[in-house]
Amino acid sequence: MSKKECPSCGAEVPVEAHRCKHCFHDFAEQPKTKSGPVVFLGFVAAMMVVGAGITYYNYSSQRSDRVVVDQETRTFVVATSSTTGMDSQRVSFDKVTKLEHVMGGEEAQFEVVAVTSDGGRYILQRSDQRPLTIQAQHFSAVIGKPLVEVNNYKGFGE
Repeated sequence: MSKKECPSCGAEVPVEAHRCKHCFHDFAEQPKTKSGPVVFLGFVAAMMVVGAGITYYNYSSQRSDRVVVDQETRTFVVATSSTTGMDSQRVSFDKVTKLEHVMGGEEAQFEVVAVTSDGGRYILQRSDQRPLTIQAQHFSAVIGKPLVEVNNYKGFGE
């Protein structure tokens, strides 16, 4: 008589047996996989990564700024359009204390920023390709405020 080994208790039982006589293991039953919670958690983690990527893309690439300088009213308007809507701010030349030509800016490699007396910072122009020296000088002349060069690039050993 040929025998087989029970996968549950290791006892030898006849090949024809449907159940183990020692532990009552059912040989016809398929082994259960315990990967359900792991697969579910992996799926949730993947969905969170995809959602974060989509959110980042929407807020970083769908934003556009437009600046209009109005010499007649001595103000400039910064209009920002994004996926959440449109926002605009009008700033008087009198509130501006200085203009900065920033190299290594927060939102681009080169920025022209108007700094106001209340600490506000308004990006008038930005570029990742080339410095905006001429544009910064033009804004400074139109608004009538001093221009300051700001270099945020770090050198070796800093």
